Amino acid sequence: MKRKYAALILLCLICAQARGNMIMEKSERTMKVFYTMNDREGWYAVLTGKIISYSSKDEYDAADLFASAQDKSKATVRLYSAEGIHEGDVLYVINDKNLIVAKMKVRTVFKSPSFGDMLVGYGNFRLSSIGDRVIRKAEEEDSRYSYIFKARGDFYENTGRRGEAIKEYKTALKMDKKNPSAHLALGLVYMEQGLDQFALRELKEGYRAINYLYDNEDRFLLLRSLAEIRFREVYESFVPEKLKESYRREGITFCKEALRVYPKSERMNYYLGVFHYRAPEPDDKIARDYFLKVLDINPRHSGASVALAELYYRHDNMKKARGYAEKAIDADRTNRRARDILKYIESKKQLD
Repeated sequence: MKRKYAALILLCLICAQARGNMIMEKSERTMKVFYTMNDREGWYAVLTGKIISYSSKDEYDAADLFASAQDKSKATVRLYSAEGIHEGDVLYVINDKNLIVAKMKVRTVFKSPSFGDMLVGYGNFRLSSIGDRVIRKAEEEDSRYSYIFKARGDFYENTGRRGEAIKEYKTALKMDKKNPSAHLALGLVYMEQGLDQFALRELKEGYRAINYLYDNEDRFLLLRSLAEIRFREVYESFVPEKLKESYRREGITFCKEALRVYPKSERMNYYLGVFHYRAPEPDDKIARDYFLKVLDINPRHSGASVALAELYYRHDNMKKARGYAEKAIDADRTNRRARDILKYIESKKQLD
């Protein structure tokens, strides 16, 4: 019986090892690589993984006029760790003599139940073989530790030590300039300080890598923040009208993407209503629908009620205009816009 238990434990350990990532210390993975046999300088690299298969990639380059599948243009790589590796990163393939035989662009990173962290990369792999090693430049290796400094920044931000938080977020981005969580965190700090242009720069960098934000709450927060800045620029700033229209279109895009993550956001629905209602060429029907969604979510949203009152007044529907103006006043007794609409309705009634 004991032998059976021992055999079972050994089998579990073997299976667990097969499912996990390959383990190797960083010092063991660091090496010098060369472009040719005559290259005396070379450069330092860190071993990232090993190629386990080749195939033809399933999409074609824009420059490929014949759209023909090229043999050995797609490689599957088993990774030591996926931390710090992103879609679009450039990695290299080396042979047993540490000579670079191919360059690849990361297409996707994923986790396999059998092999752990994996990636698929595209490139020309005619000179490489299965089992060849995949490397990255040594200076890029630090990107896998970026999350540690991001976590430190969160701690300082949550304990009111904002200066130290900013420093840690910036360190995280020095280690991994594509870290969307660090860009988002730094952008939110700048927004709270009223530094919208600095915030926009960080948030847009985070947006470029939004696919690596695995938390839907963070995705929504990023998109909502971008939409909020664009909303303020369009309706609360003095930028040229041509720019405002560009910002309005961007704001609509961010709002719609945010609603795909969280459809019941009253703020995003309200922004979309305003973006369409106060456009150079208004679309009152679309605006009305968004404002009605806001009231479905929050019946006491005075901004949506007064906007609907103005819409119906514009279309000479005084009954509905009055109803929504009164609804706005019921939610907010100090709402001057709603009271003005009621005055306009009374004046129009007297003239009729």
